[in-house]
Amino acid sequence: MLTRFSQSDFNKEFDVIIIGGGINGCGIARDAALRGLSVLLLEKEDFGYGCTSASTRLIHGGLRYLEYFEFSLVRESLRERELLLKNASHLVKPIELCIPIYKNDKRSFLEIKAGMLLYDFLSFDKTLPYHKIMSRDEFIKYEPGVNSDNLVGAAIYYDAQVTYPERICVENAIMANQASAIVINHAEVISLKNELGKITNLTFLDKLSDKQFTVKGKQIINVSGPWVDKLCSLAGHGIKRKIGGTKGSHIIVNKFPGAPNHAIYSSAKSDNRPFFIIPWNDLILIGTTDIHYDGDLDSVNASNSEVDYLINEANNLITSYKLGKKDILYTYSGIRPLPYISNTKPGAITRKHIIFDHKDEGISNLISVIGGKLTTYRNLSEQATDRLLKKLGKKNVKCKTKDLPFIGISNQETIQPSNQKPLLEFAYTVSDVLLRRNFLGLNPDLGMPSVEKVAHDLKEKYCYSDDDIKKQIDEYEKTVSLRTHEMGEAIQREVSF
Repeated sequence: MLTRFSQSDFNKEFDVIIIGGGINGCGIARDAALRGLSVLLLEKEDFGYGCTSASTRLIHGGLRYLEYFEFSLVRESLRERELLLKNASHLVKPIELCIPIYKNDKRSFLEIKAGMLLYDFLSFDKTLPYHKIMSRDEFIKYEPGVNSDNLVGAAIYYDAQVTYPERICVENAIMANQASAIVINHAEVISLKNELGKITNLTFLDKLSDKQFTVKGKQIINVSGPWVDKLCSLAGHGIKRKIGGTKGSHIIVNKFPGAPNHAIYSSAKSDNRPFFIIPWNDLILIGTTDIHYDGDLDSVNASNSEVDYLINEANNLITSYKLGKKDILYTYSGIRPLPYISNTKPGAITRKHIIFDHKDEGISNLISVIGGKLTTYRNLSEQATDRLLKKLGKKNVKCKTKDLPFIGISNQETIQPSNQKPLLEFAYTVSDVLLRRNFLGLNPDLGMPSVEKVAHDLKEKYCYSDDDIKKQIDEYEKTVSLRTHEMGEAIQREVSF
């Protein structure tokens, strides 16, 4: 077992304890620490482990939100997209998206054209090109693999892509730490002590040492994503349900004959949900689904029906090659921490974030963050930190993150899967390294050929026992099994540990 700290390291009372190390939790930790607050961030697995790593890997303005008249959300998203293109240019790159337009589509040619004009108007300060419209013949030449039956034309516009959103999360954690925040992964909060309507302390389990630690914070902010309600339940009764999670699944395939050279954005034929086919990491990413989910949050994978849905819709859109399950390299899934709204279709639930103060439910120093988007995490973090400063009675120091470049921007190198770089930035397990540091686990071979080397390096670095390492390998195999759907057993049998 690895010993990272002792109880004496937590003898102070922190201004704020952040529970949850996804993109929003790490963003808040960075912002709050830069504004002078003493910060402790606790994440039960690894930074970026949950829904951050399960996104469609786009930094986008939310074009589809226009039809729900959520203009403020679109404007916020477009503004934050520009900041990420500037401050994280080593991670976030422009991407061209094509919207093929068909006869009898839910959205007509004129509606899409109007949407493009409004999208351009709301992004008046952007650095990306404006949209353009292609005729039917022009688009067939541009993307010959796309279904041409009843094709009218296509709209072309620009957003941004982040190949590895996990890296945005990790860099925020590193920058928070550099600003004096204490950031701890593999630290699961197991109890909240509620005395007379105030969280007086909490206890977390260091999963790497199997030791428990008790810490105090003036303010507690619950940024645990899909786990928000589970965390709130530790504070006692009287807290109403906050999360109505929906599952989003993706499939990854190799490039195939007629695969698009540009990202394709369309509506699924069966249910009109947004549907993407995107070149990513020299592969093709296809997604996503959007279905209500009440299952195990720690064991989420794509169901057979979701896989069938994604394959069928891809084949409806790209007719040059018939995809099948045999083509799937792996899948990945996550739960969107959307607000709980009964009797509402998943696609109609707002993607606006909510910063909920539990003082209205009898707990004076607990806040929960509900919802949020990868694109807008920085603005959410600014708003949450403003709220914390106010509750702490401190002067509202100006936010510094708008114009502050990420730490990785100095070399301007696009992060690519590499053999052991970066390896040990708060990375303690085989899964940490392969899935969220060097990204070899996102390759077609799922990083399996590197497992033994990574395990050996970690054992030497942290003096792990044989049992510790075996447990880590087993956990990685479980993750691979979830991602490879029906192919998991075959892949595992090929590798001996």
